[in-house]
Amino acid sequence: MEDPRSLDAAAAVEHKGAPSEALRETTAAAPIDGLALSGIVAVFIGWFLTNTLVATLGSLQHGVRFYDMSAIIADPMRIFFGVDAPFQRTLFGVLCFACLLGPLLRILRPSRASIAGYFAPLALMVVCGIWLYAKTSGDFLQGPQDPATLTGSVIRFANDLVHRGSGLVSRHISVGFGAYVALAGSIALAVSGARRLRQPS
Repeated sequence: MEDPRSLDAAAAVEHKGAPSEALRETTAAAPIDGLALSGIVAVFIGWFLTNTLVATLGSLQHGVRFYDMSAIIADPMRIFFGVDAPFQRTLFGVLCFACLLGPLLRILRPSRASIAGYFAPLALMVVCGIWLYAKTSGDFLQGPQDPATLTGSVIRFANDLVHRGSGLVSRHISVGFGAYVALAGSIALAVSGARRLRQPS
């Protein structure tokens, strides 16, 4: 028969090890970590409080926030003359908030599919960047089916003029502080999401 004192000692050791095991399980199942929280704050500052693009004409400067990006993609000249599209700003602003709160889906629905929310801000920035580049590098005006006509020649001349001036225009547009902050925050969120993907289910 075992000594009662040895049984009490074994129970004490088991009881002492239980909190540390529970702490490890709680940490592994935590819905969001410090890196992800820092990323959310950085993306919020970069998208809504600071400029993503800055246009400079002489002594005049005009900044564009990221939630204006849909209006800029629709008409790139708004970078210089301001954004007057409240409906587009509202819709795209809602989309930005949805992507920004994507990592919090882990709290509402703790599944591996919810980890995709960690990659939403970075994906949105990449898509907008590619879309804006494609929009500004294409033809400024769409020509008719027959380019030999007078209208086709005029439109082709206008497109050539715009493309030649694009280098000059690009010198007056710079990436703002908000773009760097948001990019760093979205990368931090993506890293946090990748860590969670590597964790066992």
